[in-house]
Amino acid sequence: MTPHPPTRLPPRGTVFTRAPRPSDEVLRAYDGLAVASVHEAMGQRNLLRGVRPLAPGAHAVGRAVTALDLSGSNLTLHAMLEVAGPGDFLVWTSQHGPADSAVWGANVSESAAARGLAGAVIEGRARDIADIRRVGFPLWALGVTPAATGKTRAGWGNVPVVCCGAYVRPGDLIVADGDGVAVVPLEDAARVADAASARDLRERTTLTPRVRKGESLFAVRDWAGNFPADGGRFVDAAWDQDGSGEPVDD
Repeated sequence: MTPHPPTRLPPRGTVFTRAPRPSDEVLRAYDGLAVASVHEAMGQRNLLRGVRPLAPGAHAVGRAVTALDLSGSNLTLHAMLEVAGPGDFLVWTSQHGPADSAVWGANVSESAAARGLAGAVIEGRARDIADIRRVGFPLWALGVTPAATGKTRAGWGNVPVVCCGAYVRPGDLIVADGDGVAVVPLEDAARVADAASARDLRERTTLTPRVRKGESLFAVRDWAGNFPADGGRFVDAAWDQDGSGEPVDD
């Protein structure tokens, strides 16, 4: 899925209250799947770059609901909390790029948790970090700042957005853990879950047992073939000698 902004937006202030919903079966298929596995199953695409979890141990999967605000405001984020409900994963961004101010705080975490949201990712910063961690709501953000954000300009809700470099549509699947956040196109969700599960099974049953027995990843992954193919070599000498008594000069 190539990141690109929507070609046409409705009038500013429009919040759509409906979005496609992944089936319960598809959502369950992502239980326990790591973002790294999902990312690789998609050909290493569709990561939301630069965001990190603000609550330790966070792992969440849910349906994307989106908020697109204007610079300096998070009014639409709060409007979307009127719309979002259990199992939804709020994706927030600004029409003018990453926000340096805090668009999320402790009270927003309390509200999102009370409404049963699965998680949230914001292309901005948060504040009240101690209370956010106390609440434990799964939140991914660019960082932390005490700077406040205005609430005077309405944007758009539940429209396609580009958040942290990834194209996200309402109804797509968001998968997030300690490594980061990925978006899975709704139409690909079942296939990607199967591929990620198969990858995890291969690692558990073949790779990990061999590594635990002392084999190197270099050998198990067959990177030993890639290394000489790109000019790699092992020299049985110290760094300043090649075995002939002369300094190595490559």
